[in-house]
Amino acid sequence: MKTRFIDLKAVWLIMVCALCLASCRNNDYVRSIPASATAVMRIDGAVVAQSDKVLSLLPFGDKAAEALDLSRDIYAFETIDGNLGMCAKVKDSDRLLEIMKKAATSEVRRQGDYRLADINNSWAVGFDDNALLVLGPVSAAALPDAQRSLVRMLKQDEDASILARPMYSRLDSIGRRVALVAQVQALPEKLAAPFMLGAPKGADASQVAVAAGVDVKDGIMRIDCENFSFQKSVDRELHKSHSVLRPIKGDFKNCMSQSQLFALFANVNGKDFLPLLQSDRSLQAVLMGLNTAVDFDNIMRSVDGDIAFAFSGMSPDNPGMTMLARVDNPVWTADVDYWKQSCQPGCSITGSDGHWTYRSGDTGFSFGLQGDVFYGTSGVSPAQVQHLLKPANPIPADVSRMIQGERMAMVLNVKALVGNGMAAGSMSGMLKPIINNVKAVVCVMKFKK
Repeated sequence: MKTRFIDLKAVWLIMVCALCLASCRNNDYVRSIPASATAVMRIDGAVVAQSDKVLSLLPFGDKAAEALDLSRDIYAFETIDGNLGMCAKVKDSDRLLEIMKKAATSEVRRQGDYRLADINNSWAVGFDDNALLVLGPVSAAALPDAQRSLVRMLKQDEDASILARPMYSRLDSIGRRVALVAQVQALPEKLAAPFMLGAPKGADASQVAVAAGVDVKDGIMRIDCENFSFQKSVDRELHKSHSVLRPIKGDFKNCMSQSQLFALFANVNGKDFLPLLQSDRSLQAVLMGLNTAVDFDNIMRSVDGDIAFAFSGMSPDNPGMTMLARVDNPVWTADVDYWKQSCQPGCSITGSDGHWTYRSGDTGFSFGLQGDVFYGTSGVSPAQVQHLLKPANPIPADVSRMIQGERMAMVLNVKALVGNGMAAGSMSGMLKPIINNVKAVVCVMKFKK
C-alpha cells in the first residue's frame, strides 16, 4: 500500500511539473515584452479571430490569422519611451515571412534567427519561430534603432521580461477577455487625474497603477478599474482615500453632452474630498485658474452630494470645463463682494443674486447657484443653468445609467475624442483593436472592501 502511495505521489509530481513546463512554454513568447513596459494589455486571441474588423487593424491585415496562433493571447504594451508594441505567438513563421514580404515597405532582412522589416516607414517588425513583435510609430530615421530594440527583446530571457514583474502577475489575475495594467504615467494627463486621487504628496504617476477589465456590448465599452500601487506605503494611502467616495445618486448623470470629450462623476462631502483634490497635481493644474479668482476651496467645502466635472477641451489654457455639484449651506456667497474688490488689474467679477461672471481679458467663467446646485462653466457669457443640467444633445441613456450607484465613474465620448485628436495618444492606441465602432467608454472605479 505504501509503495502504491509513493507511486501515486510520483505521478502527481510529474503531472505538476509537466503543467508548469507547459505553462512556461505557453508564455515563452510573452518574454519578448520588456520588463520596463509602462502598460500591458492582454487580448484574448479569440476576440481578434472572431472579428474581421479587428483583424484588419493588425499589421498585416486579415492575413495575420494565417500565420499567428490566435488561440493564444495577443499583447499590446507601451515602452518606457512612449512607443506602442504588439506581441503575438507565431504559428507558421514561413507563412509569416511570405506575408511580410508583401506588406513590408523595405526588404525583409535576416539577423541571426530573426527577421526584420518595417511597415509604412513607421512600424518596426521583428519575428522568429516563436514570437512576433511590432514597435512604433517611429520616424524613418529611428527605424534602425527600433529594429535593434526588437532583436534585444526577442533575445531576452524571462528575468529581463515583463514575466518577472508584478505587473504581469496582476494582469494574469484579471479574469476578463481583455485586461490592462498600466502605470498612471502612461495615461493622458487629464484622464490620469482621477486615478491619482488619494496618492500621498510626493508620489508621482509612475508609482500609481491601474488594473482594468474591459467589456464591449452594444457599442459601449465598460472598463472596471482599480487604482493601486506596488509600493505598500502608497497603496495604503490610496485605499484609505476610497472611503471618501460615496455611491453616486445620479443627479447629474444626464449633464454630459455629446460635444464634450469626457466627464468625471462622484458623490462626496466636500470637506473630506478637498484634501484629495489639493494633493492631486493634475486636477490642481486645472482648478488653479479658478482658485486665483474665487475661493474655490471654500466652494468645495460646501459640496455635499453628487459632483460632476465635464471637459470640452484639452488645452491647459482652455479646458472648457463645466462643474456641477449639490451643495449644503453655501456660506461662501457672503464673500463674493470681497472677491469682486480683490480682483487683480484687468480682471473683474460682475453679477448678483446667485449668478456671477469672472472676466480676464478674452477668457473667463460663469458661476453661481441654482437652488442647491452649484454651477461653474468656462466662458464669459452668463450660463444657462438649465442647459447645463439638461443639454440638448446628451450622451445616450444606456451610458448615463451605468454611472448611478457607482462611487466614481468617468465617461469618454469616443467620437469627440477622435475629432479632438486625443485618441492618437499611446494608451488610446492600445485600445484601438477593441475600440473600433465603440461610441462611448464608461470607466468605473472599483474599490476593495
